[in-house]
Amino acid sequence: MKRLGTLAAIASVLAWLPQAAAAQDNSSAAPASAAAPAPVTAAPIAVVFSEKGANGMSDLPLGVHRIPDSNVVISGYQGGGAMGILFGAVGMLVQSSVNAQAGSDKVRNVEDDLRFDVRAQAIEMTNRIMASDQFRTAYTLTPQPGGSTMTVTPYVVLTFVKKSEDVRPYIVLKTKVATATDSGKTIKYFCCEGKPLPLASLTENNGARLKELLSSELETAVNVMMLDRSQPFPRNDEARIETNGMLPFVGKPLKWRGFDLGRYKDYSLIEFRGGMIVFSGVNIVEPGALDVKPIPKK
Repeated sequence: MKRLGTLAAIASVLAWLPQAAAAQDNSSAAPASAAAPAPVTAAPIAVVFSEKGANGMSDLPLGVHRIPDSNVVISGYQGGGAMGILFGAVGMLVQSSVNAQAGSDKVRNVEDDLRFDVRAQAIEMTNRIMASDQFRTAYTLTPQPGGSTMTVTPYVVLTFVKKSEDVRPYIVLKTKVATATDSGKTIKYFCCEGKPLPLASLTENNGARLKELLSSELETAVNVMMLDRSQPFPRNDEARIETNGMLPFVGKPLKWRGFDLGRYKDYSLIEFRGGMIVFSGVNIVEPGALDVKPIPKK
């Protein structure tokens, strides 16, 4: 009888051991509520395209000519000093009269050949690029709850080179990313590819060469815009540079100071700052298009 009691006690202890081990293993495991939280993914940026075109009070200098029923403007031929050219409507304080008729006269007979539906082309181009693996999760066409919306205003600037009939065509993408609580900051993207070309060569065959060139520039500008607006290029206030050469709207070489944002493929990305300057924003510059020198630190 005593032996039976001893065996029962041993069996009880043996039965308890696995339960104790299991309890010990469970105590070392982290409770479900303490697991590391899943990373928070930002909502994609919704992209919409404005129908308004360039704002004459802030986006354009004095004296430009707008081709009717289009988002194409003609510039570069204006006279009367640089102030009115650079500072948009603010230049009226310095230069009160500019003859926009000169621009109309330059393109009077070829306006139809200079038309380019930049908004429709920008929508098609953005949709195609947005579908790539690089941007598929960063952008959407449908606004998301709590997300941000990027409004894009595209337009074209045909800049005449002074004392010639050569033209530099620029694509411009004016963007603003806003949320429900933040109206956002405006950033413009300018792109011009190739050397100035005679107006006649751009307008022959119903403007085929011009449309080809603008389509190429638009693709470059959209890629840079989507890169910068999803993962901004670093803005280093110490990366100051001095540039010399042709800039949007201005018909002759101009010296101006900006900031080096780095590179996109073979292009230099140069940011000119100052909200009242009509070419302020990110200028996408081909190799050799501008003379660029770093400004030594003081």
